[in-house]
Amino acid sequence: MLARLGIGLAKGLAGSVLAILIFLVGAFFQVRGALPSYDGQFEVRGLKAPVEILRDKNAVPHIIAGSIEDAAFGLGYAHAQDRFWQMELMRRLGQGRLSEIVPAELVGSALIETDSTMRGLGIYRKASESLNALSPAMRGIVEGYAAGVNAWLADDDQQFGLELTLLKLLSGGSYRPEPWQPADSLVWAKLMALGLDGNWRAELLRLRLARRIGEDGVKFLIEAPGDNRDATLSMVSQAVKSLDLDRLYRETDNIATAKRMASNEWVLSGAHSVSGKPLLANDPHLGLTFPGTWYLARLLGPGFDIRGATSPGSPAIVLGHNGTIGWGFTTTNLDSQDIFVERIDPTDPNRYITPDGPRPFAVREETIKVAWGEPVTLRIRETRHGPVIDDFIRRDSQVSPQGHVLALQATALDGADTSAEGFGRIGLAHNWEEFLAATRRIVSPMQNIVYADTAGNIGLVAPARVPIRRKGDGSMPVPGWTSEYDWAGFVPFDELPRVYNPSGGIIVNANARLVPDDYRHFITRDWAEPYRQRRAHQLLREVERHPVYGMIVMQADNLTLEAAEILPMLLKGAPRNPRAARAHDMLGRWNHFMHASRPEPLVFTAWLWELQRGLLADELGELFPALAAPDVSLMIRILRDKPGWCDDGGTRQTETCEDAIALALDRALDWIARRQGPDMTTWQWGEEHVAVHRHPLFDGVPLLRDIASARFPSDGGPQTLNRAQPSFRGARPFDSVHGAGYRGVYDFSDLDNSRFAMPLGQSGNMLSPWARNLVTRWQSLSYIEIFGTRAEVGHTAVGRINLSPVPAKP
Repeated sequence: MLARLGIGLAKGLAGSVLAILIFLVGAFFQVRGALPSYDGQFEVRGLKAPVEILRDKNAVPHIIAGSIEDAAFGLGYAHAQDRFWQMELMRRLGQGRLSEIVPAELVGSALIETDSTMRGLGIYRKASESLNALSPAMRGIVEGYAAGVNAWLADDDQQFGLELTLLKLLSGGSYRPEPWQPADSLVWAKLMALGLDGNWRAELLRLRLARRIGEDGVKFLIEAPGDNRDATLSMVSQAVKSLDLDRLYRETDNIATAKRMASNEWVLSGAHSVSGKPLLANDPHLGLTFPGTWYLARLLGPGFDIRGATSPGSPAIVLGHNGTIGWGFTTTNLDSQDIFVERIDPTDPNRYITPDGPRPFAVREETIKVAWGEPVTLRIRETRHGPVIDDFIRRDSQVSPQGHVLALQATALDGADTSAEGFGRIGLAHNWEEFLAATRRIVSPMQNIVYADTAGNIGLVAPARVPIRRKGDGSMPVPGWTSEYDWAGFVPFDELPRVYNPSGGIIVNANARLVPDDYRHFITRDWAEPYRQRRAHQLLREVERHPVYGMIVMQADNLTLEAAEILPMLLKGAPRNPRAARAHDMLGRWNHFMHASRPEPLVFTAWLWELQRGLLADELGELFPALAAPDVSLMIRILRDKPGWCDDGGTRQTETCEDAIALALDRALDWIARRQGPDMTTWQWGEEHVAVHRHPLFDGVPLLRDIASARFPSDGGPQTLNRAQPSFRGARPFDSVHGAGYRGVYDFSDLDNSRFAMPLGQSGNMLSPWARNLVTRWQSLSYIEIFGTRAEVGHTAVGRINLSPVPAKP
């Protein structure tokens, strides 16, 4: 969504070649001037004792401190040096304050709508409340981190880089970064929870679909094979039938509400490794950006040595190991968000109906400052379930049916959320019991957390507050004026999914179904397709004992199992022309590996893309874009069980499924030929499947985009372990926009032998030598190591910063 800012800037500069040249020259010197020094000695406020920041040969900071609080201080300082503009946009997103610094004249109303959503949901307010729920020890860590960021900001001559300098100019010179607050660090977890557990907009989509194709049609679309779900979509009450769903869905679609749902993890006991000790592999998948989501770091001091992936803005090592235990995450896609239709009291519009009688709305006002524009004031109401969605959507027309409003209940909006405590404590745990005690504090998002330790134990737990619904499964909006659909509490921690030292010695999750059909509690209906999970199991069982490098090769595996399922159906009918015959022959001999240099992955993906359109576009009409990404299991169910959907309602003749398959192939081949020429043997998947790491501000600016963003051809696809998900929209529908931004493999026979990888680099400064230095290593599977004594790291370090407390006044 922030890429729209870059498009706006491009339009503003496009009027003059001279203006572009001046801008680029100024940009070069501004960016170069903002490169931080990795050497020096500084006296800073907020430290208890000296801290040393050694940046190794890959610019990974090894932060050596006398306490975990001072180590967090050092991490805050390092994050600010390398990624402050990214941190600033993240906290302003959560605060609902992007419009203050980005003029609407450049990007339209998109940022105002995003700010309205954040203010309406109260994300920053809830983060501030959650700060008070932290223990004194964890609060000390968060406060130490904030002090470290502020120590870097305190330099009056500090250069903040092109991004923030440009925003300062756009705001008329009034912008300067505010001090970092402890609550700013909790915003990241809130935003991740909103997206990873985010399904409230899916409820709106299902309701829209139900109006179009009926409840039975929706059940068919979302019902996965092999699931014995007893949920029903029959809960659509009379009250919600007149909702303006299209506008509601459209105006809540932004970067903060986008659903995120993919990662891989597996852990092996020593019985399956060459060393005889566990191996743990993890690669979380999120949207690809420049700079990336993750930042590598090591925190070293008395009683702690934590290494792995951090997220700038947060003091925790989110993914990694601490010398004794290691852990990794995949998202569970928990359904922890429900929309309730609240009935307004017909005798008093300031009250709403509850099971105990009318109750007044809680009301607050929010004012959004707008650069170059007038402030926007919101009057936000809250019910016993949560904030009223209607109040942060433009009110030029009624959204909800007369006499009703929609309220959102979500575990992520709990002000007493202690998730930051739980995620932070994981890195300080040294055994399974301490690990479980840490995860007990996690409220949202729900993650499948794998575990291993140097004693040889492995396990998994999926902690969170999982709602227990009195009725229904949260699939659709439900009446809120009765207690019939209310949450009756949460699943007890001891009943959450958990396994410890399983007899098989292997634990795998790739977002597919976590629990068996007879698990007594409802978690979600949004399990991912099982292809990646099956492939990991397959590879792990092909070899009796695995080495560390075997885990790396698995993370880069490009075989797509979905091809084996659907290609026999696609190739069953006779080809209808010579070109189709060549495509049939090519795919019939294909080994199902999604290699960038090959034509088969391109033909296969384009065929699926066109077939999905052919099967659903006329059925769904204007709703089709929400389901444009090919869903192989759905297409197989349609071809097998709903042949009527194969008929194109826009033609006079009646098409069979064989017709739909053949027409989709012809359209796919036409599309590829227009882009890569008629010779099928020269086509390449990588020409269309480029991993796009977009700069959120400058990707749309001519010339500048080439140095601000990163693009390179990519293997893999939507269902490979090397996940590289296309957008399936726009002029380049197959560009990879979602995939692994971090990979880790931890060796519990020697944790110094653990491996780490990111696709770009540590720095967010586009001209830094550390901005893209890891691209080649990423592509060649040459992961880096994070280890060494202070002397060993110092021998090859690219920088050494010594921070010391400001001396006390005599």
